[in-house]
Amino acid sequence: MSAADIELWIYARPDDALTIDQRHMDVMDRMSKIGAPLGFAGIDLPTAPSCGDGLVATYTARLPVRGLRLVGDYAYRGERYIYEDRASYDEHLRFGFKVSNKAIDYVQVLNECLPKVIEAFKGYKALVAYDLYGLYYQGGLNDDNPVYNRLREDPAMDVDGRNNIYTLYPAQFWDAELCQRALGYGPDEVVSRLQGKVNVAARLVDGVYLVLNDDPGLTYEAFVEMNERIKPVLGLV
Repeated sequence: MSAADIELWIYARPDDALTIDQRHMDVMDRMSKIGAPLGFAGIDLPTAPSCGDGLVATYTARLPVRGLRLVGDYAYRGERYIYEDRASYDEHLRFGFKVSNKAIDYVQVLNECLPKVIEAFKGYKALVAYDLYGLYYQGGLNDDNPVYNRLREDPAMDVDGRNNIYTLYPAQFWDAELCQRALGYGPDEVVSRLQGKVNVAARLVDGVYLVLNDDPGLTYEAFVEMNERIKPVLGLV
């Protein structure tokens, strides 16, 4: 069996008051103050990307850790462009690596490194995807999860997006706005409900950072159990 793929996703709501150049300069400045494995300290910083004829400007960077991939993107800025209130309009910072990579301490990444990057990127949401467990949990390629499908049929619902939390991951971040819209209460209440029940439930910036399971050998069964145990505590379906 091949080693699991790990993806770290940080999401930000685009601020059209900032040009891509301005946004990129701020992100690079903040990321350059963070060391390896996820930070940009000491590397050649990528220049600001352009959308060209598209709606997304994408960049990458050569990180000093072998086997660690990075892709960043920003949304198009334009006076007449309408940004819908959905996660599909977000901009991202994404890292990828194999859980077996000996140059990367998975436990340290979840408990120490990722929160710094979330703050630097000014994300409103972040998650640690372990292999394809999240996809399987949501119904897989056959869409055989009736609860998830019912949520997706609601046009007002941005499932696992800006106003809904369906899938819990080994680690994640939700800002205050996402907590209020998806849960109906704020970050302090999240911490109160989960304190002592999970590895980490702590305030981060204006939101909450959670580590629910930092086992590098996480099984799908443990992933499902984690969701089934913790979602009712938060009032999630």
